[in-house]
Amino acid sequence: MNRLLMICITLVMSVWWSDANARGPFGSIKIAGWSGGAYTDNKTGEFSNCIVSATYKSGITFGIVVTKKLEWLLAFTHKRWNLAPKEKFPIALSFDGRNTFNVIGVSLSTNTVFVPMPDNSAVIRSFRSAQIMSAIAQGNVFQFRLTGTSAVLPAMVTCAKTINARGLAAATDFVAPHQPAITPPSMGPQRTTATLSSTQPNSAHENSTELQFEAMQIASNFILKASLDHPSLLRREDTPLSIASTGAGWKANDATGFVRIIPAKQNMTGLDVAATIVGNDAKECKGKFASARNSELIDSEVVFRGMSSCEDSKGSVVAEYFVFPRKKGGFILFSVLTPTKTGSQQTQAQNREEMNAGFRQAAYTSLTK
Repeated sequence: MNRLLMICITLVMSVWWSDANARGPFGSIKIAGWSGGAYTDNKTGEFSNCIVSATYKSGITFGIVVTKKLEWLLAFTHKRWNLAPKEKFPIALSFDGRNTFNVIGVSLSTNTVFVPMPDNSAVIRSFRSAQIMSAIAQGNVFQFRLTGTSAVLPAMVTCAKTINARGLAAATDFVAPHQPAITPPSMGPQRTTATLSSTQPNSAHENSTELQFEAMQIASNFILKASLDHPSLLRREDTPLSIASTGAGWKANDATGFVRIIPAKQNMTGLDVAATIVGNDAKECKGKFASARNSELIDSEVVFRGMSSCEDSKGSVVAEYFVFPRKKGGFILFSVLTPTKTGSQQTQAQNREEMNAGFRQAAYTSLTK
């Protein structure tokens, strides 16, 4: 409890910091009314957490904290509250009136409450994707519009991981740019009806038996966990040369795809990988092209998700991809290619989103096995 109290004391200071007593923010996070950055422990000077806060018309200041160990807390402050210090009470958090989670709130002072978030990625996903959060406590209902949280939480994870890895000197603007200026390199062969350019590497790498074996293990896990129709791994001789050196391909009756290991490179981010894939797909499509990218938080890991579609004389193909951070450094790229099916746009979108949720979960669990 002492450690959590220290974290929340830092949060309170962050709300009303001054040059005289501030130990932050180092770097910045500014999105849709939320602001904050990295903070240090007042006594030791060591990095302790990343914090953002926003003040609502109700007078409540709402704070979000992620510790250096990637633990999450919420904090609420109102100058007119009169709470008993260290009092504990149940709080029900409801997101868009649907998903509800029971948590415990603890009063830090007479006017500040903090809520350690459960170690449950479903809570974080709901918090990030919801429009409205309702907090029900002691017969009172408080509502908060969660504008910008879809971008705030990944920025906070970036903040914590950056400072953990490289120290306070690396503090910067932790918000990922929306349109990075990246010129994708030429990738050689054009796509065929069986593959899109997301199968092409973002740069040349030497052959590596170790990387091939790692990719094959992950791909095997993935096709076992995904709901695919008769999936199987491709033989080495049937795998495109562009991914054979560091990846593994697979096929099924309803989709094809691959897993590829992208070794670490200086200053390379998951956003760079995603942007390069989209750029390559756009470059090679000779017909109608569309793409989309976003990031998602899964158990405190920022996962980049993207889509590209190409409709030309060769047919219509959609490529979905997911970029996960790799524990050994670099990234793991999953790609799933499916033909466009007939039906209304609404039905197609709904079916594709359901499939993507399954693919995304299969990709994540294939890495945690």
